[in-house]
Amino acid sequence: MEQNMTALVSLFARAYHQKNKNIKIFDDPLSTKLITKKEYEMIGLNMSQGISFFNPTFKGSKEEALKWIVDHQLSPSVLLRSAFCKEAIEKMKEKGCQQYLDFASGYDSFAYYYQNQMHVFEIDKKEVIEDKRQRCKDVDIENIQFLSIDLSQENWINTLLQSDYQEDQLSISSMLGLSYYLTKDEFKKMLKQLSKYLLKGSRLVFDYPSIQESKETKINEMLAKEADESMKAKYSFAELKEILNQCHLTIIQHENHQTVTEKYISNYNAYYKDDPIKAPEGVCYCVVEK
Repeated sequence: MEQNMTALVSLFARAYHQKNKNIKIFDDPLSTKLITKKEYEMIGLNMSQGISFFNPTFKGSKEEALKWIVDHQLSPSVLLRSAFCKEAIEKMKEKGCQQYLDFASGYDSFAYYYQNQMHVFEIDKKEVIEDKRQRCKDVDIENIQFLSIDLSQENWINTLLQSDYQEDQLSISSMLGLSYYLTKDEFKKMLKQLSKYLLKGSRLVFDYPSIQESKETKINEMLAKEADESMKAKYSFAELKEILNQCHLTIIQHENHQTVTEKYISNYNAYYKDDPIKAPEGVCYCVVEK
């Protein structure tokens, strides 16, 4: 079964956080069930052995090395975008929204937490969807529709329109980690296609790479390239806003590394005050509305 290595490492980061932290930035109990013991151990070993790549001056045990890598490189952006997304979904639920479209769903677990509250659509490439379903064979699936869609294809929207998706009803769409791997033209084209079939008031939540880089984002870019999943775009705020305007989408919430650190990590850092973490510079978080 083909796997998406970037998605698997993101799953590992969430599972590690779930297993090892008393205070959660994002509480994700299903993450430890989606990853196998072998995968968890293999990724953990590979990461700890690569500590000199992440932090050349580090001194400590393999366990301490892995903790440093997860806390300061792998997990912050993954956990923050998940917490940010959950908040956006909850706000739309309060508005009576009954449809959740999870684009590039990878190995995340939102669908399984919301399946009894909303009609959920898991959207990703065929091989990822097949692997995800295999991993979830022991998880109750009641109200989830799996859609095998390659978003780089011209007619991807037809698969969504032929599903149970109702374009005359409110929806919330998440696109976590997606904008990195599409060119600017591909991202704009995707948003434009989707926007045509969204009811006014529907929202999209996503994170995106900004032109303000950091050591952490540069390392993530190198890791993605090693996994043969090169990142393809970075955006200024003005550039993103212009693209969204062309797609009839308006920004209603925008956060940078400073605001998300304060909003979502302050309780964690108060508890783990001797080893605080922060959001990486160069990643921003956005909610837009049609």
